[in-house]
Amino acid sequence: MNTQKIDGLKRKWTDLEARLSKIKFAEIIPGSRTESIKVDLSKNTLDRLKIDSTSREQLSAYIFGANSIRNGGYMERRNLYSPFPEYATNSRDTHLGIDIWIAEGTPIYCPYDAVVFAVHNNEGKGNYGPTIILKHLINDISFFTLYGHLSSKSVRSVRKGQIISSGQLFSNTGNASENGGWPPHLHFQIILDLLNNDVDFPGVCSQEERKLYELLCPDPNHILQIHN
Repeated sequence: MNTQKIDGLKRKWTDLEARLSKIKFAEIIPGSRTESIKVDLSKNTLDRLKIDSTSREQLSAYIFGANSIRNGGYMERRNLYSPFPEYATNSRDTHLGIDIWIAEGTPIYCPYDAVVFAVHNNEGKGNYGPTIILKHLINDISFFTLYGHLSSKSVRSVRKGQIISSGQLFSNTGNASENGGWPPHLHFQIILDLLNNDVDFPGVCSQEERKLYELLCPDPNHILQIHN
């Protein structure tokens, strides 16, 4: 990406961040702001606790523990992706969204007025599974929010171009058989520029790409507003 494009993204985020700070967003998952507890899924922590990141049972037991809702993961380096060739071959291990770990079937609400930009099942182990991308406009500034690991029903219930209002229920979390093989959760990500992607966008990057993707995908807590 050239310098002019990067400078443009920086200006866009400066303007958008100022506007986001003045907006009261609807809660995407009820209770996530005050009831969820942050969970550390970094490689160092999982190695120290001797948790096998390839075991869904061990991972689920650690994530949920005695609490039914957990959150975290923005810019966290993980080894969760190493079993999947598409991540391992290019050293993608840095997470670009926030995960909200919660039971399958949990309702997901739109944080801000939107138009459905994309609806697609990104199939394959380790992938998003059913995915919805919403496009938002605040005054004259557009941006996107991505919702991954949804239920199959979710992508059958909305259509591209559909208007979704702030606070409207539009999807649900999926189970391991449909969400890419993960313990149930929502992957939520802010995206300033989709870079010509139409139904998908990277949720993980390499350390070499980190600075660029940190600019493209700002901290999702600007919208989630989770209080840890």
